[in-house]
Amino acid sequence: MEMRQLKMFCAVAECGSFTAAAEKIHTVQSNVTMRIKELESELGQSLFVRKKSGIVLTLAGQTFQGYARRILQLTEESRSALLASAAPAGPLRLGSMETTAAVRLPSLLMRFREKCPAVRLSLATDTTAALIKAVEDYRLDGAFIGGLQRNTALVQEEMFEEELVLASSRDYTSLAELSRAIPKQTVLVFRTGCFYRSTLEHWFYQTGLAPNEVMEMGTLDGILSCVASGMGVTLLPRTVIERCHLRSALSIHRIPAEIANVKTVFIRRNDVLPSSAMAAFIALSHERWAWELDGEPDAMRSPAQPEAIALSAADSSLH
Repeated sequence: MEMRQLKMFCAVAECGSFTAAAEKIHTVQSNVTMRIKELESELGQSLFVRKKSGIVLTLAGQTFQGYARRILQLTEESRSALLASAAPAGPLRLGSMETTAAVRLPSLLMRFREKCPAVRLSLATDTTAALIKAVEDYRLDGAFIGGLQRNTALVQEEMFEEELVLASSRDYTSLAELSRAIPKQTVLVFRTGCFYRSTLEHWFYQTGLAPNEVMEMGTLDGILSCVASGMGVTLLPRTVIERCHLRSALSIHRIPAEIANVKTVFIRRNDVLPSSAMAAFIALSHERWAWELDGEPDAMRSPAQPEAIALSAADSSLH
C-alpha cells in the first residue's frame, strides 16, 4: 500500500469521479483507475461502485476512508513535527462561514501571508454544520464556526463575538413594525446547517412568529441584494450589514441580547498535533482580535469603514 494510492482513493471518494479526481491531483484518469484497482486487489475488497449519480463508496470503502484519511494526516503531522523548528511552512486548509470570511478574515489572512509566506493557505466557505464535518473528516485543518459545540473530538477556541441583527429594506423603521409584517414576509437564509439560520428559527419559535416563506440562497451578496430590494428579511452579523455596499437601502433591527450575542469559534481536531503553520495562525488570530478589543494598531487595522446605520429609538430599547 502506497501513499499515492491513498491520496488517489481519497480524491475519488471526495470528487465522486475518476476524471475529477485525476484533475484534482494533477494526473491522468488511467493512472487513477489503475492505482485504485491495485489497492482493491491488495485489500481484497471493492471500494467503489458505479451508479447513475457517479462513483460512490461501498461499505468497505466507507470503512477504509476513515483510516486512509488518518494515515495521510499522520504523515503530514510527522513531516510538520520534523520541520517544527523551522519557519512555518506547508499546507494549511482553513474553513469559515461566508460572513466571517467576507468581513473578519481579509486583514488577518493578509497579515498571516506577510508573516508566513511559505505556508500554502487555502480557505473554503460553508455552513457551520458542514465545516464541523469537514474538520472531523480531516478535510480541513481548522475552521471558524458559529457557537460552541458539544463535541469532544474538537478543540474549540473562542475568537470574537458578533451581534446578530435583523435586516430589512428601508420600508420598516422599527422591530415592532417589522415583527407585525413577518407573517407576510419571506425570510432569506443560507441552507440548513447555517448557525445564523438556526438562531433565527429558534427566535421565531420563542416569539411565536412564523414567516410566510423561507427561501434558501447560496451567496451573501444574493441575500443582501434581495433584502435591500424589499423581497424579505434576514438575520446576519451587524458588522456585515454595516459594511455592505447596499447599506443605504437596509434597516437594522436589534433583537434581545441573549439571542443576538454569539461567539465565533475556531475549531480543530483534538487528536491532531498542530503544525507550525496552524500554531502560528492561531496565535495571530488571538492577537488580531485582542487588538480589536483594545483598539487596533495601524498594522492590523482594516480600511476605514462606512458610517453605521442609525438605529431607531424603538429598536435601541430592545437591546
